[in-house]
Amino acid sequence: MEEQADQPKSHWYLFIAGVIMPAISITVEASTHICAEAFFDPIPTTWHLLLVIFVPLAQLQVWFALRRGTPDRLRLAGFINAIVIGISIFYSIVYLSILPLALLTVLIGLGFLPLAPYFSLVAAMMMRHKLNHIAATAPPKTFAIKKSGLVVGLGVTIAILGIIELPATLTRIGLQKAVSDSPQTRAEGIRFLRTFGSKDALLRSCYNQSGIATDLIGYAFLLGSPVTPGDAQKIYYRVTGETFDSSLPPERIGGRLIPQDTVDFDGDQGGRRIKRKLKGLSLANSKLEASVDADGGVGYMEWTLVFRNDSADQREARAEVQLPPGGVVSRLTLWVNGEPREAAFAGRGKVTQAYQQVAIRQRRDPVLVTTAGRDRILVQCFPVPPNGGAMKIRFGITLPLPLAEPNIAQLLLPYFADRNFRIADDVYHSIRIKSKTRLRPFNETFGTGTEGDDFILAGSIRDEELAQGGSAILVDRSDVQEMWSKDPFEKGFIVQQKIEERTPAHLQRIVLVVDTSETMLEDRWQVQSAVKSLPPEFDVKLLLADADIIGADKWLENMVAGPVAINSVLDYADFAGGADNVPALLKAWDLAAEKPGNNAIVWIHDPQRLLIRAPEELIQRWNNRPYGPTLYSVQATRGADEIEKVLDGINEVKSVARTGNLEQDLKYLFARLTGSMKTYEYVRSSKKLDEKFTSEAVETLDHLARLWANDEVARILAPRNAELEDAAITLAARYQLVTPVSGAVVLETEQQYKANDLKPVDAGTVPTIPEPEMIVLFIVAGAFMIWIAYMKYRKSGPGRCTV
Repeated sequence: MEEQADQPKSHWYLFIAGVIMPAISITVEASTHICAEAFFDPIPTTWHLLLVIFVPLAQLQVWFALRRGTPDRLRLAGFINAIVIGISIFYSIVYLSILPLALLTVLIGLGFLPLAPYFSLVAAMMMRHKLNHIAATAPPKTFAIKKSGLVVGLGVTIAILGIIELPATLTRIGLQKAVSDSPQTRAEGIRFLRTFGSKDALLRSCYNQSGIATDLIGYAFLLGSPVTPGDAQKIYYRVTGETFDSSLPPERIGGRLIPQDTVDFDGDQGGRRIKRKLKGLSLANSKLEASVDADGGVGYMEWTLVFRNDSADQREARAEVQLPPGGVVSRLTLWVNGEPREAAFAGRGKVTQAYQQVAIRQRRDPVLVTTAGRDRILVQCFPVPPNGGAMKIRFGITLPLPLAEPNIAQLLLPYFADRNFRIADDVYHSIRIKSKTRLRPFNETFGTGTEGDDFILAGSIRDEELAQGGSAILVDRSDVQEMWSKDPFEKGFIVQQKIEERTPAHLQRIVLVVDTSETMLEDRWQVQSAVKSLPPEFDVKLLLADADIIGADKWLENMVAGPVAINSVLDYADFAGGADNVPALLKAWDLAAEKPGNNAIVWIHDPQRLLIRAPEELIQRWNNRPYGPTLYSVQATRGADEIEKVLDGINEVKSVARTGNLEQDLKYLFARLTGSMKTYEYVRSSKKLDEKFTSEAVETLDHLARLWANDEVARILAPRNAELEDAAITLAARYQLVTPVSGAVVLETEQQYKANDLKPVDAGTVPTIPEPEMIVLFIVAGAFMIWIAYMKYRKSGPGRCTV
């Protein structure tokens, strides 16, 4: 009788240990993520969550069966009890690493949460024993089914866990191979991950807390040689073609739910990387104005941008801007309390330090512009005020006008190569171009007209249209071959410019480097079509990035040469993930340097957004052999390329302007390099102006002096002598230019400039584009002054006018 009285009490103990404790543990962890934040994530995926929720529900079903005490439906109860035992054993092993800590914290209550799997296991085993006792009174057939149910249930549990954990296990195995010291094993690891790896599991490994503690087999596999988050981030890029911080994060990292649409936190304020779009940050207004002189071969444009922040936090707007070829930033303005403030130009390190000091530490209002590769700049402004606040900036670009033909110049517009803010569909770039000669638009939405003696082109364009290429505005010009302008920064000097017909000297070999990233797949046919335009007898060779990973190294052992062979290889090349282009560029440099003369490397690629291997060896080759092979970078799509950023300032690295589709741009480049078409270049020089100076050259805008100074900075830096860098910085600062060694920053107060040993430029020395309204105002004001002078003359009478 006493034993029967104790049975209800033991049933309630089983209910608490097998149902209540697991339910409480699951609820607390799923809502607060205590274990995930402190140690590891025990429920990293939805499948794991469903698995653990099954435990208390199944235990409840078995408990009811025990309460009935009859052999009815024992088959189901025994089967699900066996599955619960398997799951409880699995999570008991997972929690072994923190079991000692859990026992120490039992007194304060928290220790009971990680002990839940053990309570569940004990309860399940006791329920199994009681099921056996009930089954003993059942018919033999039922008892036999009950005995086999344990084996079947555990087998099903192992199968379910295996299916859930298989992607993570395969991913960890692939990660281990991908970080091997053996190049062959590393290549096999990348291929393995591209085929069998889990993107979610791989992405989790990129964070400090991977959250994959439930993968027991994979964890054991990596126990002796763990993969660091830094290595995992590079492997993730190689496998997927995306950087880990620009990809949609997993559902939980470190126990916190991360928004899947936009990034609400910017951990790189003041840095140079552009990741995903920031929540609430957008471009509210964009106005691009330009004044060009096609006969002088020079122009100037200003891009005014207004950023808006609808979030509750201060934001830093960052953008990489692709400049027109040969363009250089020569003005930077920030509106502070409605008033425009001009920038200080100084050494790159100096202005960057000032920006970080004021923007990031003091949280005040600066804007910074530095270079980010050839013909590319990085614009940073902080803070864009929260809750609908706005920030207005303007930067001016001095640029040459490339010649398509002797009587036709080209004006290419700048565009965003990468940005961390959104541009709404109803926000257009407003464009207005003024020229002394006729303008021919590239877009039918632009209108043309005249304003006095000047030709005007105006219209609005979407951001996608601005950046997709084909944005060359044609400008008519006369057959002027020489031009000049006064030097506004060096009194008594002028800058002369003349047009010379050029072909690459002694160019005997072209080495093609083709990026094999997955995003290049759709551009393969354009590359092949352009390669067909190369002369059959010309020495051209092909290298594929990541040739060892895609298996192309076997095809290229004898160095494929000639357009036909090159296109054949491209037919079978595999484009996948994100390729590391540096090894191919190194090999291309050596091949191009084998033959005498200034040979060319044509690098056709999409932006490599993460450095797998730093290109220091490539830079060292040019340092050891100045004026070595010229690298022509042809970027197929817009985006920030980390390799080009590191190569910033090397004269032998040229960025090929994108003026149309990839095929046409490559054909034009190949024609230039092989000498099958005429090319024209501007040659500039500075000289002292004397009284006897006479010239038939045409006088043009004084921006010609800024272009000469930009050339001179590049010439000073060409030998890559660190002792000459100060001279280059001094020259760039005097001519107010943003170059690889100099930058521009606008600070909020005079005290901030003094504290950082900077001085803003004199407002009278900055280039401007007069507003149409201002021109009319000047005319009216001039006429008014003439009228006043005339009236004074009449009142004073002839001979009485004094000055």
